Amino acid sequence: MKNNFFKSDSRFLLLSIFTVSVFPYNYPLTEASSIIQNSLWIFLIAPIYYFYKFSFSGVSRKKLKYCGSLALLFSLILKVGRELILYSKLSYSISSILKNLIVVLGISILICSVLIFLLNLSTFDKIKNSTNKVHGFRFFFFFFLIVWMPMLFIFWPGIFSYDVPMQMSELVNNDVSTHHPIIHTLLINIVIVIGKIFGNYNLGGLIYTLIQMLICIGINAYICSRLSHYKLSRIFYYLLVGYYLFFPLNMIFSIVATKDVLFSTFFFLLIFKLCEYYVFEKNLLSRNKAIELILIIVLVGLFRNNAIYALLGTLPFILFMKKRKKRNNLLFVFILGIFFTLVSNQAFVAITSARPGMQGQMYSVPLQQLARSYINNPDSFSKKEKEELFSYVPEVNLRNYNPRISDYVKGSFTLKHKGNTSIKFLKLWARIGRKNKSNYLDAFLMLTQGYWDPNLQFPDKFYKQPIVELKTYNTVLSKRFYEDSKLPNIRKKIIDRFYTENSYKKIPLFSLLFSSGFVIWILLVTCLYSIYNDLRDFYFIFVFLILYYGTLLLGPVTLVRYVYPYMLVWPILTVFVIIKANEKNIISLTK
Repeated sequence: MKNNFFKSDSRFLLLSIFTVSVFPYNYPLTEASSIIQNSLWIFLIAPIYYFYKFSFSGVSRKKLKYCGSLALLFSLILKVGRELILYSKLSYSISSILKNLIVVLGISILICSVLIFLLNLSTFDKIKNSTNKVHGFRFFFFFFLIVWMPMLFIFWPGIFSYDVPMQMSELVNNDVSTHHPIIHTLLINIVIVIGKIFGNYNLGGLIYTLIQMLICIGINAYICSRLSHYKLSRIFYYLLVGYYLFFPLNMIFSIVATKDVLFSTFFFLLIFKLCEYYVFEKNLLSRNKAIELILIIVLVGLFRNNAIYALLGTLPFILFMKKRKKRNNLLFVFILGIFFTLVSNQAFVAITSARPGMQGQMYSVPLQQLARSYINNPDSFSKKEKEELFSYVPEVNLRNYNPRISDYVKGSFTLKHKGNTSIKFLKLWARIGRKNKSNYLDAFLMLTQGYWDPNLQFPDKFYKQPIVELKTYNTVLSKRFYEDSKLPNIRKKIIDRFYTENSYKKIPLFSLLFSSGFVIWILLVTCLYSIYNDLRDFYFIFVFLILYYGTLLLGPVTLVRYVYPYMLVWPILTVFVIIKANEKNIISLTK
């Protein structure tokens, strides 16, 4: 059914003027700067007017409803993010809320028109210029090896940052912790074992880096070779391959010895295989393919504990799949994969006598909320509540509150003091929360902003770390890991670009690919597009992605390495959803 609201040129003109008048208030500029900027935005009235006229003319109600609801949510996110970047909190006065709602409405019209335009682009009757040449795994493997190998020479023998020095310390002191995936800590032991045998820890570091790099190259090459079997537009296909080959974070992460790299790569393979086997393949899985999927699930679960929670949470949604045989097959694979993951993990704990991880990790969000409330509204705590809070977290930690990272608060959290329990802590958290609703909301939004706001890219004024840590830390083994670069001058230039110049932020559009929030929004749009086209075969995959994303929101800090799995997944998932939607549209047209 067509929508008759957008039929007058004067309405398009009014909408374009409205959009331009509120546009500056959606960017991280002060109010005074926004008013000055308005004089520049006025030149956009004419192009926006013609764009509205082109996009909205003859749009159906279904399309308008789908794009409009998504646009409202997106514009709300942009506005909230802007307020947090400028003021580190939201204003809850009636006048501020009304003003912000007007801005949200104005910018949502523009976003809605863009979404309608993209939706029209994605729905075509035939896939033209489709790929017809199948490229083999070996071809891509050597291609990736040639393109990525210079990074290894630049950062020889690899980048040992993030938690790696801590894991090495645990191994040397025979004090392994479940805070890090035990399987990854054991892999890091390669550095120590080889170093002791040959008297050269850098050689051990190089062997670990090569193993990780070859796994990453192998999986990327395999997926790119498999994509050549699908009837993709040549442009789409070459863009996909180019993204995986040349995207800087993909190249750099392959030599960063953090647990998140191998997890992300196995996660990438799992999503690809789920798409292949349960969306595009008509036949049930053979025994070998089922075993293959179970092994991939086990690897994903072993390298990230919170992936197990997402897999478990996905099980009930699989029950809603219509095709009984596929549903039972998928349940079987998931249940066995989860079972073997839990058994394997417990075996690793028993073998290494690993101690429990940091107690405060799972309470990152509540601790941030309590700390912010204590600093901003100390009078809301009674003397007894303060004493109770200090028994869990020392006051000095609360005063070290940083809105972007919970490490400074949660580091000393303990349940070991007499009378301390998780239930009592959560009751305290709930009591304080009733008196600090705005502080609780602001604390959560500031901690998680990087996961949903496309405009926020680290480093910022609160969190100074770059999006990827390229400097190898000193370890208990050696202080010389970073001194072996074969191309030290290039290494210095790359580090300067990431640490001091933040050059990636200065490239229009391309810089968005480095934004965790933007990547998450691409996947959300893809998810809603699958719902719009009733592509039910994809639903369980998106449920898994959403549940895993939920575990990130409860984490201690927003880091790009935590979102790296989604950076790998979004291109293939977007293309697969478009392929399936086009297949469905073609079938419906031929009936």
